Amino acid sequence: MYNHGNMAHIHPGNATTATTLLQGAGLRLTPQRLAIANEVLAQDHPTAAEVYEAVRSQFPTMGLATVYATLNVMVEHGLLRPLAFENAVRFDANVTPHANLICTSCGRITDYDGCDDVVRDLRTRAAHDAGFELEEHRLDLYGRCALCVVAEGFQAAKTPSA
Repeated sequence: MYNHGNMAHIHPGNATTATTLLQGAGLRLTPQRLAIANEVLAQDHPTAAEVYEAVRSQFPTMGLATVYATLNVMVEHGLLRPLAFENAVRFDANVTPHANLICTSCGRITDYDGCDDVVRDLRTRAAHDAGFELEEHRLDLYGRCALCVVAEGFQAAKTPSA
């Protein structure tokens, strides 16, 4: 279960710093923990292995297990949400209600915050129609991102018609 009390909207590019984030959750600041938190904030939905690769030059003696342990502590404190996919678990720094827009061409995951009304309606309808009390949700929408749509259009324009 997630600790919703500490949830803050942390999003890459946001003014939230790793120090503020970890201190706000009452976590001890260590150089390794700060580096891991900074990478999670800098990358978009990274895996533990991606975070490890990014910080291991700074901390050559740190193992992948330390990265996993730190990410799990951050999840337990409501600072991250794990997103299990078929090939890996990714970590989402945006723990507020949102949809994940997942590109089927390039794999990019983009947070979409403009769906609160839909989730609220779904929660209400599930409770009313099925007597279901929603505790958690994860909304993943699959399609092609704008960059892939443009790239595909460009490739199609370059390809001669038969």
